[in-house]
Amino acid sequence: MQIVCSILKLVRAGSSTCVALAVFIPLFARNKDLQCDLSRAMPLFFIGMCTFISNDLDDIERDIINHPERPLPSGLLKPSFAAALYFVCLGSALFATKFYIKSGASFLYYLLLILSISYGYIVDHFPGFKSTYVAATMSIPVLIVATYLPNEKRLYLVAGAVFFFIMGREICMNFLDRIGDAASFVHKIEPRLLGIIAFSLQVIGWLLLAVKADGLLDAIDLLAIGSLFALSGSYWFKRVSHKRAVVVMNVQLFLGVYFLL
Repeated sequence: MQIVCSILKLVRAGSSTCVALAVFIPLFARNKDLQCDLSRAMPLFFIGMCTFISNDLDDIERDIINHPERPLPSGLLKPSFAAALYFVCLGSALFATKFYIKSGASFLYYLLLILSISYGYIVDHFPGFKSTYVAATMSIPVLIVATYLPNEKRLYLVAGAVFFFIMGREICMNFLDRIGDAASFVHKIEPRLLGIIAFSLQVIGWLLLAVKADGLLDAIDLLAIGSLFALSGSYWFKRVSHKRAVVVMNVQLFLGVYFLL
């Protein structure tokens, strides 16, 4: 049972499922075609698992400091087993994209896969640009949805909002991991200034969603996101509880999914 739990943690089963659902839910809400929409989302599930395994393999030494509880640095799983599982997920992602995705959208799937598994090179050689890279990569699922729904141009605003929200969150998360990360210009910036930059970016994301807002439910969701924004800011600046601030930011992202519907 412990091995199964360790595998689920390694592939971040929950996060990988959320990546797939970010495409499946908005498409199914419109098309009501379960088989078609599942096939469009399936490659993202494997891409997500492949990405997390790759990152953990690349980050074993850093995770000994930053995340010693993870399956690889803790010794619960061997790197050779993780590598074998990585190739299984990689092959599944490639075959699922080949057989289920039409050529018009397949480029974005392959781009997401390539950017995801290349993350380690950014961490090692361009650590200061890690936040921007992650934000751009995680915006691709929204662009995939926009590709399938060409008449809904406002989805590109949502993609932009996702970029700024995630970039702000990543800046804060990178601060928490800076002890084990390679030194970059980001290490020279004090926590308060990092927070100002991060929260300013998230304000831009919130404004992009506000442009798309139409109706009472949109306004309520925007208000909820804004309230969480204030709470995360309070944790970061006033209570100096940086980890809690990041947790609240994750909830903000979850509420933002509403704008894909």
